[in-house]
Amino acid sequence: HIYIYSNSFLVGDAALATLLCNHLLDRYSIYLQSINYPTVERGTERLRIAATPFHTSEMIDQLVDALKHVWKDVGLTLKDIEQQPSSVNLRHHA
Repeated sequence: HIYIYSNSFLVGDAALATLLCNHLLDRYSIYLQSINYPTVERGTERLRIAATPFHTSEMIDQLVDALKHVWKDVGLTLKDIEQQPSSVNLRHHA
């Protein structure tokens, strides 16, 4: 299982956040919003996840798998995600 406790993921770089969003959209047809300066301070850029009641467990599983792939593709580690502060629990079902 992978547990993700946030509705946004800290990336820390605007160009990298945009690249992640583009990879998710191009490769997996998943749209996540990049949150950049001036909405957040420079160095705290992130990806926003807006889950709705219409998103199924299968869709969430697909998102988690896609995030893991693109996260690694741009040189980030899963440890980067796991160390983020908790607020909302998004869980990958094994």
